[in-house]
Order: sequence, then C-alpha cells, then structure tokens
Amino acid sequence: MAAITNPGTNVTTFSGEYKLLSLNDLAVTTASDAITLSYASNGITEIQNVVASISGGQDAAFTAVAADFSGLIITITSVEQDGTAATNFTGTNVNLLVVGK
Repeated sequence: MAAITNPGTNVTTFSGEYKLLSLNDLAVTTASDAITLSYASNGITEIQNVVASISGGQDAAFTAVAADFSGLIITITSVEQDGTAATNFTGTNVNLLVVGK
C-alpha cells in the first residue's frame, strides 16, 4: 500500500456541521493506496461517506476504483477489467468526494 500525499481541498460547508470535500487528481501508484485526512488540513474530524472516480489513466489495466474508510483514513483500491488488482499506473489519477463533519 502506498500513501497518497494529502493535497489542499475544496471544502463546501452546508448549514449545520456537514462538509463536502473535493480531493482532485490524486496520483495512484499501487492497487491499494491510502490517504489520511486531518482537521488541520481538511477541516473534518469524521468521515460519513466517500465516492471515488477515475480522472486520468483509465485503460484495460486500470479500469475501476473504489474507496473505503476507517476513521480518517481512506483506502483506494483499483482493478483491471477482469476484476484483478490493477497493474499499470502510468498517469493514473482519482478524484474523491468526501462527506464529513
């Protein structure tokens, strides 16, 4: 598993305590990468949901991504077209939308 550098975020605050973070063009380098959010960098202390999408490098060896979270750590997994772990990460980037508090 590789660690993704925590970039600056675009934050939208809704009425109340919920926020929507947009993390764009995160470089993926392995089939299972992780990013750790923090209140200081991202303005949240709890993740409610995460949605991942591919923003660059989609091909037969990098077909789909998914995101899961535990605490403030988000794990991004990527797969090939046959469902096995992705193997080619040339130019691969993902976007994350994170709903949190």
